[in-house]
Amino acid sequence: MATSNILINGFQPLRLTVDRIGPFQDKIWSFDFTDREGAPCNFYLLVSANGKGKTTLIELMTCMMDMLGRDHLDKYGFESLDCGEGRAQWDILVSLSQNGKDKTVVLSLIAGTIGADTTLREWGEDDLQRLGAYSWHRFGFRRLASGRIEPIHGGDAWVEDFNLLIRTGQGEKLSDFENDALTYPTLLYFSAYRDIEQVSETSRAITQPSDWGYKIVHRFGKEGGQWTASLDNLLVWLKWLDDGRFERAVKIVNERIFRDSTKFLEGIRKDPPEAIVNNEDHVHRLDQLSSGEKSLVHICLRMGAHMTHNTLFLLDEMDVHLHSKWQHRILNWLKDMAKEHAGLTIIATTHSREIIKAYAFEVAEEGLRKGGFIIEDDLHSGTEGD
Repeated sequence: MATSNILINGFQPLRLTVDRIGPFQDKIWSFDFTDREGAPCNFYLLVSANGKGKTTLIELMTCMMDMLGRDHLDKYGFESLDCGEGRAQWDILVSLSQNGKDKTVVLSLIAGTIGADTTLREWGEDDLQRLGAYSWHRFGFRRLASGRIEPIHGGDAWVEDFNLLIRTGQGEKLSDFENDALTYPTLLYFSAYRDIEQVSETSRAITQPSDWGYKIVHRFGKEGGQWTASLDNLLVWLKWLDDGRFERAVKIVNERIFRDSTKFLEGIRKDPPEAIVNNEDHVHRLDQLSSGEKSLVHICLRMGAHMTHNTLFLLDEMDVHLHSKWQHRILNWLKDMAKEHAGLTIIATTHSREIIKAYAFEVAEEGLRKGGFIIEDDLHSGTEGD
């Protein structure tokens, strides 16, 4: 297929199957990302106590998504796959248009110590028909006994062309904040260690931010330190572009984070170039916000700057640093995002009772397809909720 004639209309997780990954050692575990009607969820919550595998699953999906666009791997960058006997399969429903014709397929991302059959779960004709899918395709890499990693997708023309589409799209320009029309799928992973640190570099300039443009995976944790990787530089760059994104970013931050507050994101100053927050005429830097405010500003700016039409948004410990009022605020904000953006899928983790109660697995909400998995303390009785 000619990759220049392809538009990706949907990229939605269906199921994650793991074996001998982190704490999931006693059996093959399966996490279903569909709702009661069998449709892919656009908001999915992983719940457990600390240390039971939530972060492991988020990081595993990030690692597997990062295989796309590659021809070879030297290592996965995930310990259970690189050093152990771990293996995983992540099934995704992909809808696309080519030359005016619509097509839906199931794409299985596969990694780890996989046998000759290369799968943990088969997708038969009946399974595909229930999803309205035309065909099933596999992409990934398996680790051999020698330690060498080899591709398992050779000979599948659709997979090769899809992989080429992702590879050639790397670095392509995004031109809007939160509403970009670029259809390539991307994954934005926000670790639980979110923070905004003071920019240490005194020499600053109007510089294109690092990792600017399209990437299949973005990983976000602590911000600051290096100028080109800072939120200050991001905002200075958006202001310099003068295409409306800066004004939209400021408006969104103030509406979502600082409403009903004396604080607001005022803009940027020239010397030194950096973002400033105004609090009753007292001006200060982003890194001087509270820990909860920094977490929310971080998410808001990075999500808006890097999301495409098809975005997987993975948020670890969505309640970290947040008072109960702020926990409700981020939950409602993310629910609104899922309703407003048809191509957005949110997968978040929490152990907050406030979040679990307000999420309400069993309550239907217009525009939301909710689901989740409660990882029990003994890791022997996981139960799904949707």
